[in-house]
Amino acid sequence: MKKLVVWLLALTMTASLVACSGSNSTPATTEAPASNEVEEPEASQEAEPAETPEDAAPADSAPAGEFGNTTSGVPTTPTAAPEKLKVAFIMGNASMSGSSVPCAAVEKICGDFGWEIQTWDGEGDPGKENEAIMSAISWGAEVILTASVQASNVQSGLQAATEAGIACGSLSCGTDTPNNVIEAEYNYSFDIGPDYYGLGQSIGEWIAANTTGSGKVGCWDFEGEYSIALCRDGLYDKLKELNIEYEDNGCFTFDQLGDTLNRTVSTYLTNNPDTEFLFFPFDPASVPVSEYLDLNGYTDIKVIGVLGNSEMCALISQGSVASATAAYDNTYMGYAAIDQILRVLNGESLIDPHGENVPYVVIDSSNLPNNEETGWVASFDYAGEYYSLWGK
Repeated sequence: MKKLVVWLLALTMTASLVACSGSNSTPATTEAPASNEVEEPEASQEAEPAETPEDAAPADSAPAGEFGNTTSGVPTTPTAAPEKLKVAFIMGNASMSGSSVPCAAVEKICGDFGWEIQTWDGEGDPGKENEAIMSAISWGAEVILTASVQASNVQSGLQAATEAGIACGSLSCGTDTPNNVIEAEYNYSFDIGPDYYGLGQSIGEWIAANTTGSGKVGCWDFEGEYSIALCRDGLYDKLKELNIEYEDNGCFTFDQLGDTLNRTVSTYLTNNPDTEFLFFPFDPASVPVSEYLDLNGYTDIKVIGVLGNSEMCALISQGSVASATAAYDNTYMGYAAIDQILRVLNGESLIDPHGENVPYVVIDSSNLPNNEETGWVASFDYAGEYYSLWGK
């Protein structure tokens, strides 16, 4: 029972790790087919990528044996770092790595440059997130960065910051390029996030490369998150492109996590014994399902999740049915956020895409991360590259 409560608490803040969604907005997505078999592949529906200016380094594909974007896409155009700066960082929820890890990166950068920084914990409450923005304004912040704080949920705070002339940027909301741009009356100058559609495509490529049986994929979805919708579309389009059979089992809800979802999966597998892969849109769902299947003697299923959290990685390392999880570099996002906010302060054009090519990868037993606190981090020296851009 304790484990279920822990998972319920974790899942209520999934937006902090994946991307936050507005209560009055819905993601722009392509309707997924309900049929369980693809007879003919269709052309990929990937959105046109944002044009990459000549001064930006293109993000290369993953090296052989890896699936994702794992090599440097750091910009190449310098921007000046001020001698003094007051930085406010507001975490959607400090207990979640999607907020705390990029915040730690920004704190390190501020320490290295001698800047002042103050942090706030929104505790997953839009009211407290708005209050945090107001407190940051009162503190005298010159820039405000937020992680997993949707613009539509903090309109009064952003209005006050705009009227005070304070530059604001966000991370991990999935509302800016290379993803679909979500407008708001009062908005951030940018949102730092990975290419969630590309993340889904990489999962599809991993499935194709790791098929040893039927290749059939049973998929579960979750409604209301921009990043999840984009990742799902990327996955489904790739499966169609590769003529891989899959079944969309619809959406589950927060309160179905645990016994209800486990029983649903068990019934599905009983009725579809030829299924080889199961996909869930985030690890707080894939972990308990994997544990349930392990406990009940399933050995020929491969469970796939998204986020790369430590529990999922631990199961993968132990030879569980948990087989892969897609992850992106949250530390990189902190560096990219500082880079873009400096360009806003300097009156310069933002780097395109605004997410600055956040690295992402599909993790399996061959490339498990070593650091539980930060999760997966790209292997190239992006900190050094960014510091060079900023004149340090």
